Amino acid sequence: MFGKPSLTWCVLRHTFRQLQHYRGLTSLYETTGKWESQLRRESMLAIEAAWKHQLQEIDGNTRSKDKGNKEKFYVLSMFPYPSGKLHMGHVRVYTISDMMARYHRMLGHEVIHPMGFDAFGLPAENAAIERGLHPKSWTYSNIETMKQQLENLCCNFDWDRELTTCDPSYYRWTQYIFLKMYEAGLVYQKKASVNWDPVDKTVLADEQIDATGRSWRSGSIVEQRYLNQWYIRTTAYAKSLWDGLETVRSDLWKDVVDLQKNWIGQCTGCRLDFQIQNGEPYDFLSIFTDHPEAIYGISHIIVPASHLYNTPQYHTLGLGQGVGTGPRVLTVQAVHPLTGDRIPIVVAASVARGAEGSETSSMQSDCTLGIPALSSSDLQIAQQLLLKWQPVYSDNQDNPTMTNSYQFDGMTRSAAAEAVMHLAQSRGFGGYPVSSRLHDWLISRQRYWGTPIPIIHCSSCGAVPVPYEDLPVGLPDTSTPGHAALLDNDAWHDVKCPRCGCAARRETDTMDTFVDSSWYFLRYLDNHNLDLPFAREVTEKYMPVDLYIGGIEHAYLHLYYARFFSHFLHDKEMCAHREPFVNLLTQGMVKGESYKHARTGVYLRPDLVHKQGSKYVEKATGDEVIVRYEKMSKSKYNGVDPEELFAEYGADMTRLCILSNVAPKSDRNWNNDVYVGVQNWLNRVWSLIGPLVEPVARQPEVTPNELNQWDCTIKSFRNKYLLEIRYHMDVTFLFNTAIARMHEMTSDLKKVPQPVAMVSEEYKRAVRDLVVMIAPSAPMFSLECWSCLQGAGVVTKDGNVLDAAWPEADVDAEYWLKVQINKSQIIGKVALNRDQFDSLSEENVLQFVRNENFYPNSIRDCDIVETQLSIRPRWTARVSLMVPGFDVRQDENAGNQKKKQNKKKGKKVDNENEDVNNAQNL
Repeated sequence: MFGKPSLTWCVLRHTFRQLQHYRGLTSLYETTGKWESQLRRESMLAIEAAWKHQLQEIDGNTRSKDKGNKEKFYVLSMFPYPSGKLHMGHVRVYTISDMMARYHRMLGHEVIHPMGFDAFGLPAENAAIERGLHPKSWTYSNIETMKQQLENLCCNFDWDRELTTCDPSYYRWTQYIFLKMYEAGLVYQKKASVNWDPVDKTVLADEQIDATGRSWRSGSIVEQRYLNQWYIRTTAYAKSLWDGLETVRSDLWKDVVDLQKNWIGQCTGCRLDFQIQNGEPYDFLSIFTDHPEAIYGISHIIVPASHLYNTPQYHTLGLGQGVGTGPRVLTVQAVHPLTGDRIPIVVAASVARGAEGSETSSMQSDCTLGIPALSSSDLQIAQQLLLKWQPVYSDNQDNPTMTNSYQFDGMTRSAAAEAVMHLAQSRGFGGYPVSSRLHDWLISRQRYWGTPIPIIHCSSCGAVPVPYEDLPVGLPDTSTPGHAALLDNDAWHDVKCPRCGCAARRETDTMDTFVDSSWYFLRYLDNHNLDLPFAREVTEKYMPVDLYIGGIEHAYLHLYYARFFSHFLHDKEMCAHREPFVNLLTQGMVKGESYKHARTGVYLRPDLVHKQGSKYVEKATGDEVIVRYEKMSKSKYNGVDPEELFAEYGADMTRLCILSNVAPKSDRNWNNDVYVGVQNWLNRVWSLIGPLVEPVARQPEVTPNELNQWDCTIKSFRNKYLLEIRYHMDVTFLFNTAIARMHEMTSDLKKVPQPVAMVSEEYKRAVRDLVVMIAPSAPMFSLECWSCLQGAGVVTKDGNVLDAAWPEADVDAEYWLKVQINKSQIIGKVALNRDQFDSLSEENVLQFVRNENFYPNSIRDCDIVETQLSIRPRWTARVSLMVPGFDVRQDENAGNQKKKQNKKKGKKVDNENEDVNNAQNL
């Protein structure tokens, strides 16, 4: 049937090549005129050399066209700290985000795929000091290096949206949001016991300390110091943040939801703020109580023995003074927020009380309210120290109400509690629903390289916010290293008070870097706005983030603060959505193989170890070596340099390796052996394309009947794979499973006889679709394949593969309903068309299964006590029929019918176990 290529075909190919050259896109095949029968590693590197710069041009053109009235998709990866070198964790997260961005462009979406740098912080400051450099020069040098590495990874980021948190054009708006929070009463300064890192010489938040009391950054044992510090009142949003966790996908957010709910705790009470008599404005106690209705029944405040006030300067020998280990009254007093009366402060063991006043005595770090009407121990202290108090609950057991509570008299306890909390919020002394465990966010950091806190301290006016028109408060350009660059810089910190004009002093602490990274995803959307951090109408269009990707170890704390910012900005009508992120994908770590001396515990370089039989030993001594996969680090000699992988294997294969075999949420044990499997697969894909590009002469003829049979087979498995791959790309984010199905599709296409492949349009369509589906993961390989298929006339549309639409299943594709009885094995499945599948419900599902051959005749509708239907959108469904007393294994008829049906249809065994293990049941 086939001879040499026809003159017409040759003319068409020549014309196409001329068009490609005219458009500036040239494949390796066009350049060399030679088709490699085997796709070797060297061939992949040659393909990338031919396409890398062309890909950058294509990506730039794609971004410029990525506008208009399209459905948006915002894919966001957690922006990196500019250390100057990508590691394999970066490769994993940015490969995933880039693949998803390319995929959604193929779906016709307007894709937002930005990139920036989380550039402030102690690591940069310390590294710069060690090298005798300014942190700015060190940081921006690293940024340029990392941008080049991201280009080497072939990531199509929208660099027009780039931002850097250490740029005044960015942190001006961080300061702006800080001042908005200050105006709302959510920012305050107070003297408190703080966590001090003696190595980095700065304060840490509670969440930045591990379970052993060590700093998350330096690893040193944290000390306690009393300092004046700035806080953001995150507790005011505790209930809102808790409730928001109920709206996210539990399967994707599970670990984060569990941890954040543990941090937040059940909001059973509130915190009330008590100013200290004759103290500074920032000198107050914020005390949790689960009985705010008893505010008029407070007799004293208990502080723990570790508190600042339990020092000799605050001790007294007044009336009722305790001795020894008993309660001790201090000279310092608190002010009742409603009456203005003085409240004694007592050093004693604090008491944790339940909802109805049950007591559990313990030495806690928190202060507690002494309420004798609720607690026998509080009553004992009040009597012992002769403190004044009054009962606030009536004696009516049937209808207990408030008494001696002024405006709250006659209210029920619950109504009075709500009223007190509302009053406290309106007057600014607390009252927000919160748990006993949650504390406010300490943001002061004693360093130079951070966002300056925009507050000026005046001896007459106190803390005065910097006027908005004076923002940003920039960092001075100085050669003095460390925090001294602010502390000792008179020209910078000596200013006039914006309120009274007198001499004043700038705040010299800078902000925690988590403040910078808590809203960057909003600035990406409007990063050239000179009037606002971002315009509300922009957030209405592009928020929330559709898919947020990042390492789980970074996600926990950052997501809490980012959600808090978003809730606040929504309340201020600056942002259109309360919850900022829809889908969350926290990928696991990439671990490297480490070698540790079994006796000494010393880590060894790989070149000092060799395998001896089934064991590993040190070359020099023969001593046993322990081999295991651990988090990559220089000290363990188990890091992998991505640039070396790009040079040896190429970016495409590295991207496919990081995506294949392992679910994104799981840790990945990195081994270069994975390249073998990827290379073999791409070679098989290559072998599908070769005969279409350079047809083999004298192929046997194909009968119409044979062609029709193969077309039906190809169409069937094409639809099956397209539906499942799309489901995993859209819903489960199991990209490894999606790629595994592409492997299977390749294998099925390889089974098609070559004479059929040369004439079957269904085969050519399936090959085209396979190349398109590979493109988001391996863009340069796909560009080469697509260009060659265009030259052969297999692809007739103009444009490159990245401009192609993602393939859709046919309208007559089969959607499968799997049938299960008593949650045991699948007894059969029903083929449905799209309309039938979309109409599936608990009410009508039985009508689709009753008359199937595999359905047991012995089951009547009245025997079914429950029907459980789970649907995986646009792919497959499962119904489980609960029939008491029915044993599927004993129903021989059902089993035999199922075997006959599967044999007749030639169906492959379903990947049911993999589906159960890897994909959630919706």
